[in-house]
Amino acid sequence: AAYGPKKAAAKIEGSKEFAKQIMSKYEIPTADYQVFSEYESAKAYLQEKGVPIVIKADGLAAGKGVVVAADEESATQALQEMLQEQKFGSSSNRVVIEEFLAGEEFSLLAFVRGTEVYPMVVAQDHKRAFAGDRGPNTGGMGAYAPVPQIPQSLIDEAIETVLKPTAAGLVAENRPFQGVLYAGLIATEQGIKVIEFNARFGDPEAQVVLQRLESDLATVINDLVIGNIPQIKWKEKGYNLGVVVAAEGYPAEYKKNFPLSDFMLSPTTHIYYAGVKEEENTLYASGGRVFLVETFGETLKEAQEKAYNELGRLNLVNLFYREDIGFKGIN
Repeated sequence: AAYGPKKAAAKIEGSKEFAKQIMSKYEIPTADYQVFSEYESAKAYLQEKGVPIVIKADGLAAGKGVVVAADEESATQALQEMLQEQKFGSSSNRVVIEEFLAGEEFSLLAFVRGTEVYPMVVAQDHKRAFAGDRGPNTGGMGAYAPVPQIPQSLIDEAIETVLKPTAAGLVAENRPFQGVLYAGLIATEQGIKVIEFNARFGDPEAQVVLQRLESDLATVINDLVIGNIPQIKWKEKGYNLGVVVAAEGYPAEYKKNFPLSDFMLSPTTHIYYAGVKEEENTLYASGGRVFLVETFGETLKEAQEKAYNELGRLNLVNLFYREDIGFKGIN
């Protein structure tokens, strides 16, 4: 038994063009877009639309295939790298160029079984590499849950206008989805719109969202696999916050294969290793995002302070992290 989407349904993440087609067909709100495989026609469209604009590799690119271009020079460079230089291999044979959306971003994950949708707690990821949402896009530099500035009315809107019609649309396309559906969303002045879909738990959202699950995860998944109605209970109070510690240089070329110190954390703090390998009982950094430190607080500010107090005690060499994870929910 396995709980996850088949290849046909997982295409909702594997091809941004396919995801856009599904959203267009089933009237799921998203940004206006065009798809291109030729550099010259893509550049002409870019010049017609102007900036800011968003350029995405059609396929999977380890969270790095999205460029939010504030000027025409960086947008043109992104098109050259993807379409002419094949920066992401076959994943950037085609690109999606879409309008820039302004608003509050958040992530809404759900357990899905066909047309059944069981939403999780809303979270907010921090995609940019540096504090103040500066620098290049990454796979995520930290997250927190829940998100106090996103009211329940918006979450309900997202469930009804995004999650449920997407699940129903995939069933109608004979691509029924079973697994965790991740919707990257933005609250704009025109309402909720979809930025992207993942066919899995989002990282680093999973590390804070699952800390809020009071039910047993294995039991929930088993119920979904065997056809039972899952009993899912979430924490009602407090906040969980996680900070990613990344290798210097990430998301571009980064340092690797250096040893990590033994990290002594308080019993209430969790560390999730990601880009590491073990040799002779020593951990070495082997990826861009090396590990995440997660904490709980009665308030978001308390959770944030706990995380950074823990990080401040660690001996971090060749590593960096954002110092403002959670700032939008506090300011």
